[in-house]
Amino acid sequence: MRDEEKTRLIRTGRDEEPVTKTAKRSDTKSSDSAGLTRVITARSRSGDGDGQQQDEYELVVGWLVVVDGPGRGSTCEIFYGMNSIGRGPEERIPLDFGDDAISREAHAYVVFDEKQQDFYLQHGGKSNLVRLNDKPVLSPQELKRGDMIEIGQTRLMFVPLCGDDFGWEETTS
Repeated sequence: MRDEEKTRLIRTGRDEEPVTKTAKRSDTKSSDSAGLTRVITARSRSGDGDGQQQDEYELVVGWLVVVDGPGRGSTCEIFYGMNSIGRGPEERIPLDFGDDAISREAHAYVVFDEKQQDFYLQHGGKSNLVRLNDKPVLSPQELKRGDMIEIGQTRLMFVPLCGDDFGWEETTS
């Protein structure tokens, strides 16, 4: 691979294998992996139960960005409703970057209330605490843009898409 090329890891749907693509970057000076960008795309659900193939995409309403700890620089999508956070592959927000202090299942939840257009963080009842802006989350707490969430050794920044200035209900397909 030439210096002006870097590999991009694109993670497809939950049941699909990751796809690796190469993108040209003229500003890249070395061939180390420190400059890799991970892009995680919207998840699709295929099939409608009667054998007909149909792709339906979950709409993204926000992101969690790993700003410190294992997985630094990665992003995770937030969807409508209850989003469980954990290391397991079946979690809606999988944080499997090597932080064993995060429970496999439902360590915490990020909830998006589509009627109020609000986000909330709540703990999942596990022994390791979840912190919001350095304070323990003991009951559901409203999330605001830029809030910092700590789970295990991982620190995440909350970045909403939907809210007062945008909602998917306002767009047409």
